[in-house]
Amino acid sequence: MYFIELNNGVQIPQVGMGLAAVGGWQQDNEYVTDTILKAISIGYRQFDTASVYGNERALGRAIRESGLPRETFFITSKLWDTEQGRSKTHDAFARSLERLQLEYLDLYLIHWPVPAYTRETWEAMEVLYQQKKVRALGLSNFRKADIEQIATFAEVRPVCNQIELHPYFTQQPLVDYCQFHKIAISCWSPLGTGSSWSGVSQSQKPIVDPLIVKIAESHSVSPAQVILKWNVQQHRIVIPKAEKLDNMRSNFLLTGFSLSNSEIREINGLNGNKRLGGDPDYAHKNNLTVKVPD
Repeated sequence: MYFIELNNGVQIPQVGMGLAAVGGWQQDNEYVTDTILKAISIGYRQFDTASVYGNERALGRAIRESGLPRETFFITSKLWDTEQGRSKTHDAFARSLERLQLEYLDLYLIHWPVPAYTRETWEAMEVLYQQKKVRALGLSNFRKADIEQIATFAEVRPVCNQIELHPYFTQQPLVDYCQFHKIAISCWSPLGTGSSWSGVSQSQKPIVDPLIVKIAESHSVSPAQVILKWNVQQHRIVIPKAEKLDNMRSNFLLTGFSLSNSEIREINGLNGNKRLGGDPDYAHKNNLTVKVPD
């Protein structure tokens, strides 16, 4: 298992499992729990959820049913847009802990930037950090300007920024900025396949790109493994979503091969600034009104 040390000394597994829409949107049932238990049996220990995903309870059940000690897991959850603000943040965090049946989180993220509430939200999160209810604080979908805003007042530095990143959308200037400031990059939808709302067909996604397929064949691995290894070798965190056992195993088992520097450069060259998911530049993103499940 690969690890990255965050800027506060906390270590995070570099390969985790994203839980957005596992079993369908806002599903919290035994299927989701069983899927997570299968991932645990393979070796996954980092799980990424969010209040708006609606599956925190399913993740909590899986942790308990696994029989493994709590400290063996790295659990991330996120604060939704409508939960931001000083008192709302504390209440939302408490609800996430209650649904997960945990005493602390390893990482808590602001899910999307809402600049009008960023300061009071972050300061509320800093209190949770000081109370040792969370081991690290971070961001999701934050642009350079959003991070610069936090830098003007934050006493606790963000440890990571979770962003859409795949071979067709590398966000290199933002990645360089974050890494220069020791903010780790976590990639959601790293395979470029988890964005059905984008209207992009499977044939237009990087996992079937001829270059990716060619490199995969040369290493006798899957295209997904190539893309994930491309991220791992560039010191990024990946949280691919998978529900089939074979896919979960393939995404996790990235040993036994390495990409050359030239192969990494070739994959970098596929970037076309092709966003497949939500855009933080779109004011309030329409999904601001999405209801967080009770």
